[in-house]
Amino acid sequence: MLHTLLRRVLVIAIVAGLLGALALAQGQGRADRLMQQARTKAVVEGKLDEAVKLYADIATKFASDRAVVARALVEMADCYQKLGQAKAREIYERVVREYGDQTAAAAEARTKLAALTGTAGSGSGSTLTVRRVLADTDVTGKVTPDGRFVSFTDWNANGNVAVRDLVTGETRLLTSTANFKENGRFVEPSVPSPDSKSVAYAWVNSQNGAADLCVVGFDGSKPRVLQVAGDAVRGHVPVAWSPDSQHILAEFVKTDGTRDMMLVAVADGSTKLLKAMGKDRSPGGVFSPDGRYIAWATREGFSLVELKTGTETPLIQDRSNHIVLGWAPDGKHILFASERSGSADAWLIAVSDGKAQGEPVFVKKGWGSLPMGFTRTGAFYYAVNNNIFDVQIGELDPSSAKPSPSQPASRSGNAHSPDWSPDGRFLAFALTRESGRAVAVRSMETGEERELQVGEKTVRVPIRWTPDGTGIVFPSSEAGKGDELTRVDVRTGQMTSLMPIPVDFSRYDFSRDGNTIFYPRPAAPGDANGPRLIARDLRSGRETVVVQRRGLFAGVLSPDGQRLLIATYDAKGQTMLVMPAAGGEAHEVVRVEGGSPGPPSWTPDGKSIVFLKSVKGKQGPWEVWRAAADTGEQQQMGLVAARQLQGVRLHPDGRRVAITDVKVSLELWVMENFLPKAAAPVAKVK
Repeated sequence: MLHTLLRRVLVIAIVAGLLGALALAQGQGRADRLMQQARTKAVVEGKLDEAVKLYADIATKFASDRAVVARALVEMADCYQKLGQAKAREIYERVVREYGDQTAAAAEARTKLAALTGTAGSGSGSTLTVRRVLADTDVTGKVTPDGRFVSFTDWNANGNVAVRDLVTGETRLLTSTANFKENGRFVEPSVPSPDSKSVAYAWVNSQNGAADLCVVGFDGSKPRVLQVAGDAVRGHVPVAWSPDSQHILAEFVKTDGTRDMMLVAVADGSTKLLKAMGKDRSPGGVFSPDGRYIAWATREGFSLVELKTGTETPLIQDRSNHIVLGWAPDGKHILFASERSGSADAWLIAVSDGKAQGEPVFVKKGWGSLPMGFTRTGAFYYAVNNNIFDVQIGELDPSSAKPSPSQPASRSGNAHSPDWSPDGRFLAFALTRESGRAVAVRSMETGEERELQVGEKTVRVPIRWTPDGTGIVFPSSEAGKGDELTRVDVRTGQMTSLMPIPVDFSRYDFSRDGNTIFYPRPAAPGDANGPRLIARDLRSGRETVVVQRRGLFAGVLSPDGQRLLIATYDAKGQTMLVMPAAGGEAHEVVRVEGGSPGPPSWTPDGKSIVFLKSVKGKQGPWEVWRAAADTGEQQQMGLVAARQLQGVRLHPDGRRVAITDVKVSLELWVMENFLPKAAAPVAKVK
């Protein structure tokens, strides 16, 4: 009897324990789902205000689960910080104060609090402050040293260079001849001179990728061309001005993929070679306030170049992806970005007479994306890139008058440039990461998603499968090795180089057997016949010109390998033509008025071409259309892509489609009160 009673008690205890564990697991699962919803709002959709409300709701509903609450509060504070609101500090402090037992969350809050307050690096007792200056702005320019103006490319004025008054908000155009849609010309990037009298800029010709180096006055006086792109040098990129506004540090990008760092005299355009970079990445560069040195990044860290002697001396030697952000106006400190702590953070190094003084000190966690200049008061301006990329999968339904709903293809967020495997079982895409892009593959059957390791390579787009389905191909760059088209085996992960690629390599397509690559090559400067479509034999390296046509920007082989789809653009819009793959006359299939966000593609049966067309009278959304390759008859396909930038990739079944949806959000921020204060002078004892 007693044995039976004890057994019943034991069973009841076990059942109660199981039910309790089940309830706990269900509660944890619900919390995880709600946290994921909040993260999607913040990261994928960029709706920070809505994410804050979700995190607050989670903290209330799961108040008894300290781990969940601490995590929700930290991520809520992250949203407030991105919004530029001081409440972020208050929440981080609460996590440190009330949730110290949640080790990971408290440590993260403590680190981010230190970045906000500047206590980790300044040593001066001042409080580091960061604030957003401009939202939804172009960030290809720089701020003047007086902090009054910022240069930028005004896309509402056809791509001309302009300056914005940061006090009044007024803008003023400095050039007027750029017209991206009409003549393919635009300005990018631009750098104001220290005396705020001139702006240096790259005058880009999108038809051939060439860029001249030019200077224009703040008063809008006639621009002067200092360096013209030619056969040897395709592009000139202004990097920085000398303190006396007499010289420009510029990067000369050559047609063979190498680059030189040059000093260009503003008076007459004469040049002096500072360093032949070979195929290393751009080092950037900033002048010291006294004009004696230039600091720039190297593969080993970053170094100083003494302009008088040309001697280059390492300042910091470690391979943690450095970017020189700016030289402080006191001449005693250099601000730089480094991944030495695992993420791209801002650090400060003291310098004197061309030598480092002590060890670097931490300034701020996560510094931004582009340096935009120091002011004379020690404020540092920088760009923040909040762009959100999202690969969407939708269904084409020409029988429906309503747009078909689409679903995210990746759980990771910031995915783009999708491509289906030839059998349709997998979807490959690029993932944007802090240190560069990665390549991921998703199984359409199981939903499993895995990343392919690419080592030290920076992954570029577009991503493409090999025709046999065994590999994924992408353009890549690596310090010291230049740019190449890389293949990674999806089974073994082994990487091989398919071919070196030119600087302006942006689109390509395979032959059916995978042995030939078709890619457009911009016209040489002065060649009025336009870009050429090149066919490169990957076995021999031999290249032949398939067709040359003005405005050509894409060539796509038909599924049977017999025809080529040629896409061109001009001032009126985009034209799609079809021609025999072996060469011959091309006939026009369809013309689309206005711009187009990407190249067209073939349907799997080869009978039609698929393209994007903007809704009439609007910048977006974009609609998916098809046109019969023989007759040009058009049909709307029932799918809408709101902010599409990279074209359409059709599934082999001809119905499913993968597109890249992009929300562009670029901001100008400023960081202040982080430089060490000068020591007070010591009074002499009489």
